Amino acid sequence: MSKSESAAFVKSVDSLFGQDITSDNCPWFSDRPPLVLGAKNDKRALKSLKQKCRLGLPPQLRCAIWVSSVERIVNPHLPIAETDSYGTVGMKKNVEAKWDYALNAVFPNPSDREDAIPPDLGLQQEVLNQLIQHDYKEWNTSTSNQSTDVGVDAIPKKGANSLALVLCTVQQVLGIEYCPPLPDVASILLTHMPESYVFATIREMINDTSHFLPVSQKDYYSWCKTYAFFVKRMFPKAYKVMDKCGALDPQGLEPIFKRFFTTILKREDVLRFMDIFLVEGCKAIFRMAFSLVQLVRHDLKPLILTDSESFWNEIRYRTLDPTFSFKNHLDAMYPKFGKVARRYPKRRVLRRVMKFNEKWALENMPIYIDETPPKPIGFTSDKCTLAKPVSVRSNLAKWLPPSLKATKLDLIYSTEIHGRSLASFYEKCQRSKNTIVLIEALTGSTSATIGMFASHAWNINSSSYGDGECFLFRANPDPKCFNWAPDFNGNMDDMENQVVREQFMVARRNFIAMGANKDGTNGLRLDQDLVEGESHPALGFENEPLPGGNHKVFDVGVLEVYRLIREVDGKAIGDDDNLVWDDKLHTFLVYDTASIVHWFSFNTRCT
Repeated sequence: MSKSESAAFVKSVDSLFGQDITSDNCPWFSDRPPLVLGAKNDKRALKSLKQKCRLGLPPQLRCAIWVSSVERIVNPHLPIAETDSYGTVGMKKNVEAKWDYALNAVFPNPSDREDAIPPDLGLQQEVLNQLIQHDYKEWNTSTSNQSTDVGVDAIPKKGANSLALVLCTVQQVLGIEYCPPLPDVASILLTHMPESYVFATIREMINDTSHFLPVSQKDYYSWCKTYAFFVKRMFPKAYKVMDKCGALDPQGLEPIFKRFFTTILKREDVLRFMDIFLVEGCKAIFRMAFSLVQLVRHDLKPLILTDSESFWNEIRYRTLDPTFSFKNHLDAMYPKFGKVARRYPKRRVLRRVMKFNEKWALENMPIYIDETPPKPIGFTSDKCTLAKPVSVRSNLAKWLPPSLKATKLDLIYSTEIHGRSLASFYEKCQRSKNTIVLIEALTGSTSATIGMFASHAWNINSSSYGDGECFLFRANPDPKCFNWAPDFNGNMDDMENQVVREQFMVARRNFIAMGANKDGTNGLRLDQDLVEGESHPALGFENEPLPGGNHKVFDVGVLEVYRLIREVDGKAIGDDDNLVWDDKLHTFLVYDTASIVHWFSFNTRCT
């Protein structure tokens, strides 16, 4: 690559829809740095850049100018030449290398990337699905006819996957758990950027949280309260109407602070606003939101507004009208002369009021519950069969105890590799404390993936052992988990049921099982040759027959056992030679459950 080529700006790429980016002639931007020519100092250069961005950016240069603008705002101490160069071809390898590193940290198994589940980051899963399936239909011009068909998502599968990868990486690497506008912001950036540049841009925005986005529930509620405060001062009549219909509540302000205007502005207008936002920050969001109130403030009195949605529908009716000119709207927002501009609060005033409203936010914000499905638990070997489907590992991550979620599956036994023998099973599993047994249960023409989680190592034992962390499950189809629960309604006269209920793990020379009943059946039982198995409802687990369809007896196809490896250091959890118990030592140290019950009953009668 020549020096001239590396100094040029990178070209925009549509990673969301895969559409071609048009090339427009733009007299106020060149195809290479600097972004601003002839400025006397950095302050003048930044002011000139903001004015140019308000005029609109050429689509082919949006990627370069967007990322360079954010770099300049976040790093004002750096030379302008350095921040401008961030959008050049010469920096492309650096940006892509950082993205690859972050992506590999979150998805070490490349196969997991295709089925990545995007976190909602406070937007709620239902709204995030609406975003992907419906809200961006008018944006997808290349498939406008198909996008109206039932069952066809507005964002194609490849674009939705790019969005999921970016959001997952932002959550896991940057530690962002709550940032409702981020899914829409990332979607808009992807229309003109590769995934690597979107991540780089968001990373810099997160580094200066006060300037761009609310990155906590406290921030979001503080922003909403600040907006309501200024609406009351600037538009007192409109405030009364908006407050009455709930348009100033945190839930009522979702079109602004959660959806980033995507539901109330046209596609080209949202892109024009993004040009401004990335060089001005959150001040642009507030100014745009105030200006939208001006559109309807004189017409609110005769309107019947029953809720916040009816208010924003009035806004939408005007902004989506063919006669609405976003250019004229921007001219009113940023007038060259006159006192109108003074109506909008300055950045330092906004920050001061936001800081003041943080106390109110902490007192009024609800408890946030993340509805995002957990990230699939990883695996260390491609030799696994039953654990490869993402749906299986996603469910396991959801069912495992919290202390074991940040782990990977490490295959230690497989009937396809080590043979079909209970002796081999014990030999491979005797040193691993926490194991997951996955079984291909065959019942006629159907099959299911079922299993059990063991809280202790599998060793031949004359007594039952384990504890209440054990659970049974069906991973596929119709995933269900059956956790053990004690019987709080029992009494001393029903100790036989208690003994049976606490038979968590049973390991004999001729079978293994989990869960039990008084009639001798088990929640899950495998014979000595690992060829046949049974599953019955068990006391404590209250499970249904795991293969489904009321099938209690099944043939065993593939059987695999996994131990858990910590992600942070790669060490196995509970992997210890001391777990290989000596039968005599175990008899001396571990009391038989029935003996304990007998002793307890005897002493109770004596007292």
